[in-house]
Amino acid sequence: MTHTNHKNFHIYTAVLMLCILLAACSDSLFDGDGGNLNGADRIQLSGSIEQLALTRVCDNGFCDGDVMGVYVVDYNGGTPGTLKPRGNRCDNVRHTFDEANNQWEPAYDIYWKDKHTHIDVYGYYPFANPESIDDYQFEVQKDQSRASADGEMGGYEASDFLWGKVGDVAPTTSVIRLPLFHRMSNARVTLIQGSGFADGEWANTEKIVLAPNLVRKASIDLATGEVKPSGSVESTATIPSRVDDEWRAIVVPQTVSAGTTLFSITIGGMPYKFVKNEALTYVSGKMMNFSIRVDKKAASGQYHLTLVNESITPWENDLVSHDATAKEYVIVNSTAGHLKEAIAAANKDLTKLKHLKVKGTVNAYDFHIMRDSMFSLTALNLKEVRIKASNWSYQIMCEDDEMPTNCFEFKRLLTSFVFPDVLKKIREFAFHESGLSGSLNIPEGVTDIKRGAFENITTLNGTLSLPSTLKRITGVNTFLNTRFVCELKLPDGLEEIGEQCFMGCTGFYGELKLPSRLQKLGVSAFNSCSGLSGNLVIPQTLTYVPTGAFKGCGLGGNLQLHDGIGSIGTSAFANNGFKGELVLPKDLRTIPDECFYSNDFSGELKLPKNLASIGSRAFANNWRLMGVLEIPEDVVNISPGAFAECRSLEGIVLPSALETVGSGQGYGGAFKNCYGVGSIVCKGTMPPYVQSGAFDGVAKDNFTLEVPESAVQQYQAAGGWCEFKRIAAHHELVCRPSVACALSTQHKQTLVVNAEGEWEVESKPDWCEVSPASGNKKTEVTLTIKSMSKNASDREGKIVFRLKNKDYTHACTVSQYGYEYGEDEWITLQKATKGRNGGINIVLLGDGYNAKDLASGDYLKHIRKEVEYFFGIEPYKTYRKYFNVYTAIPLSTESGVGTVNTIRYNRFGTTFTGGVGLKANYDELFSYALGAPTVSKENLKQTLIIVVPNTTDYGGICQMWPDGSAIAFCPLSTYDYPLDTRGVVQHEAGGHGFGKLGDEYIYHNAFIDACGCSCCGHVTEFNSAKSLGWYDNLSLTGKMHNVGWSHLIFDDRYSDIVDIYEGGYMHNRGVFRSEQNSCMNNDIPYYSTISRESIVKRIMRYAGETFSFEEFVRNDKRDAGTATRSMGTSYTRTAHTYQHAPKIHKGSPLQMKKVRRHR
Repeated sequence: MTHTNHKNFHIYTAVLMLCILLAACSDSLFDGDGGNLNGADRIQLSGSIEQLALTRVCDNGFCDGDVMGVYVVDYNGGTPGTLKPRGNRCDNVRHTFDEANNQWEPAYDIYWKDKHTHIDVYGYYPFANPESIDDYQFEVQKDQSRASADGEMGGYEASDFLWGKVGDVAPTTSVIRLPLFHRMSNARVTLIQGSGFADGEWANTEKIVLAPNLVRKASIDLATGEVKPSGSVESTATIPSRVDDEWRAIVVPQTVSAGTTLFSITIGGMPYKFVKNEALTYVSGKMMNFSIRVDKKAASGQYHLTLVNESITPWENDLVSHDATAKEYVIVNSTAGHLKEAIAAANKDLTKLKHLKVKGTVNAYDFHIMRDSMFSLTALNLKEVRIKASNWSYQIMCEDDEMPTNCFEFKRLLTSFVFPDVLKKIREFAFHESGLSGSLNIPEGVTDIKRGAFENITTLNGTLSLPSTLKRITGVNTFLNTRFVCELKLPDGLEEIGEQCFMGCTGFYGELKLPSRLQKLGVSAFNSCSGLSGNLVIPQTLTYVPTGAFKGCGLGGNLQLHDGIGSIGTSAFANNGFKGELVLPKDLRTIPDECFYSNDFSGELKLPKNLASIGSRAFANNWRLMGVLEIPEDVVNISPGAFAECRSLEGIVLPSALETVGSGQGYGGAFKNCYGVGSIVCKGTMPPYVQSGAFDGVAKDNFTLEVPESAVQQYQAAGGWCEFKRIAAHHELVCRPSVACALSTQHKQTLVVNAEGEWEVESKPDWCEVSPASGNKKTEVTLTIKSMSKNASDREGKIVFRLKNKDYTHACTVSQYGYEYGEDEWITLQKATKGRNGGINIVLLGDGYNAKDLASGDYLKHIRKEVEYFFGIEPYKTYRKYFNVYTAIPLSTESGVGTVNTIRYNRFGTTFTGGVGLKANYDELFSYALGAPTVSKENLKQTLIIVVPNTTDYGGICQMWPDGSAIAFCPLSTYDYPLDTRGVVQHEAGGHGFGKLGDEYIYHNAFIDACGCSCCGHVTEFNSAKSLGWYDNLSLTGKMHNVGWSHLIFDDRYSDIVDIYEGGYMHNRGVFRSEQNSCMNNDIPYYSTISRESIVKRIMRYAGETFSFEEFVRNDKRDAGTATRSMGTSYTRTAHTYQHAPKIHKGSPLQMKKVRRHR
């Protein structure tokens, strides 16, 4: 089985935990559990050579005695330090691998500076004494066939330069995983026997392969891992290493011109030259493969050489370095039930055999031999085995192509295992508490994994790869307490996840994406998977969420439920820190104990109208829930602590049938410490029973408790209720909105008065007018706030509405603030000085900023900050002078933006939509933008509108139209880098809105053309965007000469970073991108090279100028640190956890029926 290397190499020093930042910086870079930093702890490292392991016993990259050099560089505040030859936190510290203890020993201990300072870690191999960081001189060996001897590296291994970096590591007590990558290129020639040879003749024929015309000296930048040829082409040829009929040579990345001899091949004493008619570029970190068939002509005895295959592939583990031979398998051919005899026939003692590869067939008895008689077995490869149906002693049982029950249970010496290629099922307790370590790669074809199969294997601390064919993980504890450190990618076709399946798997990180076909979820399936983060979407196929299913997962994103959910278990979503609005299933009848306990939900909570039961602490500790909470009519009991500590609730409406408001049982009062409550309306004519402490913390003398007119005296006398000092009858009178505001200029707006009868204005400030001043039932009125001087003092007042003939009033609060700018006034922030068309327009408009927000200066501060973020990344930084930038002063009645449950009266109707980002009144936004000085109907489609919603919830999205028009919503994110406001602006506005780039992040571990999800686009949507000339950064083909960036792959100026990487447009397979990481993946401040080129092309087109590739290259700048952190790391972003794919609308906004200009 092919799988990626993840050998742990531990370096004693303190422990680290990683923030998900740049491409080589992710939680996957940690092994083991995190912990608290205590004192001057040492820094500890673990890691691997990142390559494909095809022939070795395990996926380890290093062997005993290997030595690497390590540099550690401190951050200066939030700024990365510069790697220097000397004066870093540690300088080229020698680390030696101790294979017996599976750890790296440093020459001396390295300690953290303190508990706050972040670090970058650099490693390289083989160890040397570099005098320069940016020009480390290195030379690959001429004779790479020379074997290791007397403690000296062989020529091949000494030539193979490895480099790695882990960036922005915060102090912690976890082990840092530092992956090292091959930075040279590899030339592999395989000679294949053709026709014309007699039996045995090919094996005895002399064969020599040499690699001439190469530069062997290199200049290496140890800060980036970039390797460049140094010096001239050598006059002598490189001698490759050889294993059988395969030759490999380490080559400095370089281009060999067309017509130059690439290989000198001698067959039977006859020399031949291998030449190509086009230039060949040796790509860093890749294998350049040439398969050549040799045919012998019977008549002449001459040989004919034919190139039958040429490819560029990932680097495979080497056959001659790092003690490879010592780690090879003993290979035996077996028939079912006769493995013991097969081993004996190979003259091996089964009790001492450590590394075994089996071919042929095996059955339950053979598994008994492997488990109970092979006492030394540590590595087992069953890749080419077929398993036959059988049972042994009713312990080990299976059908055809199944891993049997208990087959390796408690076999703790077995650390490495390769599954059969043909496998359908992994049965109960197959590897329960075995010694498997590192990563687990379950092959395609497996449909079922049974109870306890991998339970309590705490040495599984690499990655978990589940096959796309997996349908069911059934029973209890299948992966309980494993220690994988990776994103958990569940196959989209998975239908069942059993009880406590992943419970206690604290190493999983990133978003938990539940399969769209999931039908059954077991109790506590993901309980205590505390490393997860981001949104959680319950699929439509799952109608019951069981007890503790997601308790303590720490997700921290939005929770999206659906109306088909009929039941939720106790503590199902407790202790997750969920943010945003909670939208409950409409038919939910019961909310059990601690169901949504201790999260961070915000906005108004709308309970389902048919809800009948609210459990203890069901919503407790959600302090940002706000607005008026209305308890549904069928609820007769509010349990203790149900809404305790929901201190932002503003009001409560209790139903007429309510019997008890609970307290006690260790949960406290139902509304304990709801400090913000300023109104309570009780509909019941009989006062509900209030248990002692139910309203502790509610200010009982600050507002009027409103009750039915006939029940005022009963409430005044009832226990618990009598503590409220003001109790009066409830009537219907309300004004919407109940706030209004203005800047210095005159402001008019419409209010709606809704009353049970006749009403009148009882009082108002003299600087306000209300027309009409009286009415009956629902009435529209016009409020006019008069103008005042710009430097006048702020003023506030109330318009009091009164029911006629009743002592019942309602107030609308009005305020006015002096400010230098008037409402809807336009401000020019930047004027273009380049281009032939008067500049490219960017219009930034805030929404949800009331008069106080505007007058405080916060609004313009936010706008200017987003402008600088937009131009703070290449190529916008270089081409900034081509842009006009405008803003205006759009006044909102209320501060903030709305949600599904919460209405906010803002200028453009910006609101969260419940799982699909932000939306607004697009016609109004386009119409408003036409008021900017140089914006017209003719150039509106080339004008980028950036909306800055006044919210700190992360919900960036770009709304786009086929003609090029775009509105990018860029909220004020308070998430950590790279999901901060800068990341939102650069991804949504710079990437989607102007650049028309596609998302590179991944939602689904599936082929894009086979994915059945309904949450994102597929091939049709992708091709539709491509037809518009968008998404230049993505391709549906992985062919090197067919991708849109093929011209960059072999360009010396970009070949160190541009390549073909699979994964993008929300899918892991069938979509390809040009670089491992970029802003379109996880919001880092770096656009890939093809993205920068595409953006510059668009700038030139909009500006009326001609694009020149060479001029682009001359002006092009890339953050080398950012770019090279992305190389070779299979990190998948988690920013999509909070982000939404762009929405492409039909038609054109230029077809609006009403277009008006706001000057």
